[in-house]
Amino acid sequence: MGTMTATSTAGSNDTSNDRSNDASGDARAATSLVELVRAGASGRDIEAYLDALASAARLAEVLAVTGRGVARLYEAAESNATMTLAELVPEDEAGVRIYEGRNSLFAFSRFQKRFVRMQGLVVGYNHQTMAFVTGPGYFVVHEASGEGEHAGELDFDYTMPPPGEPEGWPTYSPNERGLSQFVYGNMRDYVRRVARGVVVGKAYRHGVSQDAYFTLTLPD
Repeated sequence: MGTMTATSTAGSNDTSNDRSNDASGDARAATSLVELVRAGASGRDIEAYLDALASAARLAEVLAVTGRGVARLYEAAESNATMTLAELVPEDEAGVRIYEGRNSLFAFSRFQKRFVRMQGLVVGYNHQTMAFVTGPGYFVVHEASGEGEHAGELDFDYTMPPPGEPEGWPTYSPNERGLSQFVYGNMRDYVRRVARGVVVGKAYRHGVSQDAYFTLTLPD
């Protein structure tokens, strides 16, 4: 039985190695981000591919990743470098920083997250076509905690009210009121770095995964 077990284990390892080699080969042959994600490319390979693109091309490539592809991109970015607040919104940023977004939903998947620095915090809101129903979805961004499951991820905290309303932004409405509670109530997004100007996030409510993902990309 020992011989049979060893043979079985060796066969299993060979199969695993074959699959890994096949995935690596597919990734090397990929000519788009969609193909890289589908082939199971590493976060490092995806980062190198996107960093080599001009801003407009990078945006187009990231927006082309939809549905479960966004979830796979989040998984691939697990080992990437920790994202910092200063990279998301530079400390000397005096205006509004706008990221183009794509979520993993079937419909209404395009949006923007807009950010500003105010009173020592990074504040954001969701700019999208259904805001008249859902509310603006204000949130405050925290640095990566360095601890626990989300140690290296930025924390988009929808439970913390902003210190005020930036000029020209929608009127603040608590995320626990009205229809907003079903979209933003008790939510936190944990966000990973993908490449220069690109992040991917996953939504949690009361600490429970909502199996909902999104990408954010700087347009320039």
